[in-house]
Amino acid sequence: MAQQAGRKTQPLDADTGWLIIGALIALGVMVFGMYWVSVVVDPTIRESAASANPFVVLIAQVTGDVPVTGLQILVFLAQVLILGAVAALIVLAWRKNRRTGSRVDDRARDMTRIKDVDELTEKQASKDAERLGATGASLGVPLGKLVNNMKPLFASWEWVQIWIMGPRAGKTSCVCVPQILETEGPVLATSNKRDIVDLTRGPRSMKGTVWVHDVQGIIGEEPSWFWNPLTFVRDMETAEKLADVFRTSATAKDAREDAYFGPTAKTALSRYIYACALGERPITDVYRWVNDEKDFTAERILREAGEGTIAQALEKDQMVTEKQRDGVYGQIRTWVGILGNPKVAAWVRPNARKRPELDLERFVASTDTLYLISREGGGSARAITAALVMALLTTAEEIAARQRGGRLSTPLMAVLDEAANVVRWHELPDVYSHYGSRGIVVSTFFQSYSQGIEAYGESGMNKLWSAANVRVAGSGLSEDKFLPFLASLVGDRDVTKRSTSTQRGGRSTTTSIQRERIFDTSDIAQLPRGRAIMTASGQPALLLALQHFSTKPYGDDAKASQEYYESVIGETTHG
Repeated sequence: MAQQAGRKTQPLDADTGWLIIGALIALGVMVFGMYWVSVVVDPTIRESAASANPFVVLIAQVTGDVPVTGLQILVFLAQVLILGAVAALIVLAWRKNRRTGSRVDDRARDMTRIKDVDELTEKQASKDAERLGATGASLGVPLGKLVNNMKPLFASWEWVQIWIMGPRAGKTSCVCVPQILETEGPVLATSNKRDIVDLTRGPRSMKGTVWVHDVQGIIGEEPSWFWNPLTFVRDMETAEKLADVFRTSATAKDAREDAYFGPTAKTALSRYIYACALGERPITDVYRWVNDEKDFTAERILREAGEGTIAQALEKDQMVTEKQRDGVYGQIRTWVGILGNPKVAAWVRPNARKRPELDLERFVASTDTLYLISREGGGSARAITAALVMALLTTAEEIAARQRGGRLSTPLMAVLDEAANVVRWHELPDVYSHYGSRGIVVSTFFQSYSQGIEAYGESGMNKLWSAANVRVAGSGLSEDKFLPFLASLVGDRDVTKRSTSTQRGGRSTTTSIQRERIFDTSDIAQLPRGRAIMTASGQPALLLALQHFSTKPYGDDAKASQEYYESVIGETTHG
């Protein structure tokens, strides 16, 4: 294994000479054993020496009293060739391991023993899938390989995950793609770029319908279907949840909010959304209502539906002083401004072409795939994508509660790549651990721990990390608070320290056992690509080797899918 720069091997001690002598003796015994095999094969030699003692025969041949036969030479050379071939295979295996290994792989055996991770092996994952009734999905969720023995590891279908990996660390190619393709059940995947969709869309289309939600036109997908966010709204509680998604998608978690205007605006928006749902109006009407101070349509709908109290409260929101109204409605207009974008409207309401509507209950029971694409910046659609994630996972939870064991019969796999940009749903940390027990397996990905804090707040991100059953940190991280915390999770190891001193009377070596960190902060910051540190529930930290999708049985299909859809967008661009 390659040695890290700045690291020196321990100085030799008095045992080194004895080890060399022992190795030479072993080599001599091996050569003598090969010699005797060649003698045994040719019995005429022993007859000539009139003895079966190997040393007597050897001396007789050295003195010339007994001839060395051609058969003896042939047998001895054959043994040498066999030994050489074995040695060559060992050297080739060592060199191959050296090429595919990394400079940190030698730490793996200090982190965990192979038997400590039996719960993550293929055999145990298969048993868990059978116990959970999840065999219809697959034997488990792929994680990577244990560096100790390069055997694949799998997460159970009741474990949720969090992955923190820097840019170009192999997140998409080694984790997201395998987790999307190695399940037979429904899949939800989010991202801010096209690679995940292109690589997995082809293989997933062979299992079910593929739904691509691309409001911002990031991958050039036209709105061939729609989803009405108001199908999620059944009462004021669900209206408040949807309103909160619009609010949090437009503001940072730790942004300072006025004690009056913020909560008042959120409540008012909830009432407008509830009215829109009761009146079976398109959600874009909310944008129109809040931008017209004289529009009382929402109040009228609420009264006609028997919600007089809510209608009266909404009317009071409009009848406050001009300064108060401007403060409240100014915030609401900012939150729902996305609904005034015609590109967004095409994805959230039907049109004359009668495009199909995404039915979330049917999706949960299907083998379909839903891709949600969004990113930060002007025209960001993350309010809609976050609302769709919230609605789908909530629907899946409700369906699971009605099924045997309170779990989905076939688990739902949710791969939330770029969650901080795409899924600004602040309740996610609160419900995260609960999803695993419902057969909803969520893998959430961040480029840094601080990115998660920016999206969910420090307490929310801490809760998300703690709630996950599988926690993985890959390469490309450089945070002064998170890296020392991660180093402490990996823990310490015993190392032998030797100090050598030379005096007039001779040389002396002192040996002692000391404790040191397996990974210090700089080691984790310099973690090579293809390696990650993983901690799981009830397991010691381990070193994970990420496995590129191209090494999987479906690698060629994924690559062909990517080439096809890239060519399609290329033709569209130049057409």
